[in-house]
Amino acid sequence: MKHGLKQLAIALAVILAGLGALFAGVLYWAVPTAQVRNESAAAVQVVAQWRDQSRDLGSIRPGQTVVFKVPGEGGIRFSVTYADGRQVASREMYYTLTTTVVAVVSEQAVSVDSELGLAADLHSRKAPGQDR
Repeated sequence: MKHGLKQLAIALAVILAGLGALFAGVLYWAVPTAQVRNESAAAVQVVAQWRDQSRDLGSIRPGQTVVFKVPGEGGIRFSVTYADGRQVASREMYYTLTTTVVAVVSEQAVSVDSELGLAADLHSRKAPGQDR
């Protein structure tokens, strides 16, 4: 009888550990993500602002993408300072769980869009040669 209880305890421990790992993975995946891509010809300074928080992303080189997590849900906007001193700001983009906010810096502006996590994952996995 003791051997059966020991096996049951081990099985329950393995199941609980698996569920805990699954829960931790879901919590990590569900946290919104922001991406800032610099498509301008020169480095830019970028600050992200959401709710009562902000994050200075520093200098982003041409072609570089900076990715970071944004807790909770709400509105986020990006302020960009160009090398010549010009400053522009994006419109506010609403985000929620599993959302990826994508900000693209061009020569004149910063545009924002969002993708849902699962849809973004499926979209990025299209076969080569398929329309995006």
